[in-house]
Amino acid sequence: MRNLLLIAVLIAIFTSGCSNKNFIEPPEEQSQEEQSEQEPDKQQDNSKAIIAPDFELESLDGGTLKLSELRDKNVILNFWATWCGYCVIEMPDLQKLQEAHADDVLVLTVNVGESKEVVQKFMEENNLDLTVALDEKMNVANTYGIRSYPTTIAINKNGEAVSGYVGMLTYEQMEQIYSYFEE
Repeated sequence: MRNLLLIAVLIAIFTSGCSNKNFIEPPEEQSQEEQSEQEPDKQQDNSKAIIAPDFELESLDGGTLKLSELRDKNVILNFWATWCGYCVIEMPDLQKLQEAHADDVLVLTVNVGESKEVVQKFMEENNLDLTVALDEKMNVANTYGIRSYPTTIAINKNGEAVSGYVGMLTYEQMEQIYSYFEE
């Protein structure tokens, strides 16, 4: 529950701030020497990873997707809707990212609040071949604290949320998020 709250707070901070910086970046690594020079209450503890909450949803192809079963790949988790203009604009770039890094990343798009028929029609009309999970009741979006679409979260092979972005991404920004995955 604490991890859910932390993810929601991080998203809220970056959507309500005065900055145009929407990225949630991983903490900077510090040497032991740098950490020991800080006051004790200001030392960073990078060992506390934010584990992405697990979920299980129906996929567009009729199967079931469970986040914890995807631990063999890095996951770009994208929350979207067909009525969201910015979501529609970034979809071809998500497809391009998936194709460019197919061996190492899964772009998992989570459609929020729409029926399977609406999503299927959208994907066919736009010639998109992305993995789609259906969050018709918006339970997963609520668990993750999603309030704006699109919202993207990068989850590494250990299930840790390493980066995120609220708003539409360009392809270059998607590559930047991809770069946060450790080799």
